[in-house]
Amino acid sequence: MAGGGQPQPRRRSLWKRLRRATRGPRNALLARAIAAVATTVGALPPAAALALGRGLGRGAHALLGTPRRLARRHVGRAFPELDAAARAALVRATFVHAGQAYAELALWPRLRASGYVGMEGEEHLRAAIEGGRGAVVVTGHCGNWELLAAAIAERGWPVSVVARKVNDERFDALVRRFRGERGMEILDRDHPRFLAQVREALARNRLVGILMDQDSRGAGVFVPFFGRLAHTPPGPAMIVLRQKVPVLSAFIRRRPEGGHVITIRPVPLDGDAPGARRIEALTARCTAEIEAAIRRAPAEWVWWHERWRRRPEG
Repeated sequence: MAGGGQPQPRRRSLWKRLRRATRGPRNALLARAIAAVATTVGALPPAAALALGRGLGRGAHALLGTPRRLARRHVGRAFPELDAAARAALVRATFVHAGQAYAELALWPRLRASGYVGMEGEEHLRAAIEGGRGAVVVTGHCGNWELLAAAIAERGWPVSVVARKVNDERFDALVRRFRGERGMEILDRDHPRFLAQVREALARNRLVGILMDQDSRGAGVFVPFFGRLAHTPPGPAMIVLRQKVPVLSAFIRRRPEGGHVITIRPVPLDGDAPGARRIEALTARCTAEIEAAIRRAPAEWVWWHERWRRRPEG
């Protein structure tokens, strides 16, 4: 008990209770701050706003110890060939990218008409819509994924995005307002009629965008991701196979000269896999598309997410 070791767990417990008790006011303050900073950033000249966003990312990297440590651990798992210095540099670049992405969302009303986001493979969207059954469009938290959906929707394509309601209503309102102003339809993943809403959206010949690169709640299958099995939602594959609709992948990444490029391509189905194996096979194929996109731009993925949190039995 020397050195006062006994009271330490109690102090930690008090700190946790204090954080829980003040979560509402803290979230309210943070939501107001995010909205206020976004308004300020959106009024700046684009070059200055993007520089400020990168500065915010560097500040977050310095202050947010837990996400920084998680990101370094996960980068080490995905790229074991990198030494400690290279892993640290990649994680720092990831935070800088996130800060710049935040600035881009604030600037988007001014950037969208400037060719800031280009698109490759738009003919695959056209073919899906001309087919009359809509399509499932799979992607991940790669690049500025909010701009990905916004740019497609603002080109006139009918986009429905699958999303989970953010726990805090203030944050949820900020996200929904951005998506709604871009013309997107939002399908709430936790809604009791979620699957029916997805089927109805496809029946209305819409592009249903689904992020499928996180270990989320609910059922999942284990498929390879950077050489390790990762618990992955099978919903997109189930919808594609049951509704008999096309499946596309769409990713956005930064261009060296500035701005972004979206790449769209069809995901081939494995017609030889039997029964339930087809769901797992298609989930694995979509996950491989996401891994390939991350490898093309490794600093533009959310490395702090605990992607390998759940493990297969044994």
